Amino acid sequence: MAGTAPRGMKIGAVSLWLLLLLSEKPMYGYEVIRELEKRFSGYWRPKTGTIYPAFEKLEEGGLVTSRIEFRDEGIDRKHYALTEKGRTELSQSMGHWTKMMEVLENYREVHESIFRYKETLSKKELAKSLVALGNGIGGPSLDISKVLPGHQKRIHIQPTEPVTFKLLYAKEEDELEIHMELKWAPTPLGRPGVRPRPRPKRPKPNR
Repeated sequence: MAGTAPRGMKIGAVSLWLLLLLSEKPMYGYEVIRELEKRFSGYWRPKTGTIYPAFEKLEEGGLVTSRIEFRDEGIDRKHYALTEKGRTELSQSMGHWTKMMEVLENYREVHESIFRYKETLSKKELAKSLVALGNGIGGPSLDISKVLPGHQKRIHIQPTEPVTFKLLYAKEEDELEIHMELKWAPTPLGRPGVRPRPRPKRPKPNR
């Protein structure tokens, strides 16, 4: 779950969800975590190390208030409630997020041919795929079926020069991840990976 915010917003995605839940009713921390798991059907399981620091920042900014419920049985609970300033920020932030989602939806419609690939491979299989990827980029064309094991559809791509290369090495809980991104500019003909043929030169007229 991303914690960054679109341009123009003061809060990120996690804080936005906290404000959304508190706009319905005041909640205590553990209740918020369980409700988020329910809303995301278990696909996002927020950690206390993410939720409580976000609540602290919201409280420092005057967007939420908190009170401690002292209990005779069980641990004490810290309840959070939305302030008027928080409601104003929520309204403004929802406007920014709506605009961002419209942009993403338009991008998806324009790029209907984009597909995602995810598979568990052995290190040898992965190495073979990366070699095929490198050979394809350095050669005349890139055959996707040779890069992605099990992908039957033959798609040939011819990257243009220059190619922007981006690599992100990150740790997510107990797993290590490497994200790689390759990007190049489209051709003048608007056909991805296909270079335009040069026009034949016309002979100069005799004077």
